[in-house]
Amino acid sequence: MADNANPSGPVDIAVLGFLEGATPDGSVAAVVADAVASGAVRLLDAVIVSRGEDGSVTVLDIDDGDAIREVLGVESDVPGLLGEEDILAIAEAVPNGTSAVLVVWENVWAARFSAALGAVGGVVLAHERIDRSDLDAVVAAWGSE
Repeated sequence: MADNANPSGPVDIAVLGFLEGATPDGSVAAVVADAVASGAVRLLDAVIVSRGEDGSVTVLDIDDGDAIREVLGVESDVPGLLGEEDILAIAEAVPNGTSAVLVVWENVWAARFSAALGAVGGVVLAHERIDRSDLDAVVAAWGSE
């Protein structure tokens, strides 16, 4: 049974690109399915935007089922968070012959962490996500010292 509760943890959105020649092989779906099965995250919405070689655009929403399950391995509990403007903006940026997947997920683990912190009188004073390229630069700098 799907958990239709409103999100209470931080929500992230990502655009995953499948450039020309990329073929999903199930490995991405397995990782997403594992994260959902563990309870760490909850998939809230997903959309596949594909642009044909002729420039035509096809949009498959999570409600369309099979295509999303093939790429992400799971279904959404709360579809519809991505608006038409979001989808159209990404569609304009998708090059001919490629696809992108827009994914929205709730970090359920963070909601549980915040509740536990609050129960002992603590609060989150700051939170920031570090971009992967920035993290790579720091790790590279450590290696050169």
